Amino acid sequence: MKKKHLSGLLCLALTAVYLLGIHEGKVALWRGDDPEPLKVFPYSASSLPEDARKQLEAGVTANSLKELRQLVEDYLS
Repeated sequence: MKKKHLSGLLCLALTAVYLLGIHEGKVALWRGDDPEPLKVFPYSASSLPEDARKQLEAGVTANSLKELRQLVEDYLS
């Protein structure tokens, strides 16, 4: 792989935004612009408090893995 291409991929990976939302009634995680969820959690959105559910319906973004971990803990614990 060319060095320029590799550095471009690394840059994309470092700037990828994570999105927590709802997919088929479950809490799910997306990365970047991928239309398919990276992970679907075994948590029904209907069991969440109304305000949390509405936030996830709109999509909640995280700009780092640290921020993502905190969001997942906040919503799913």
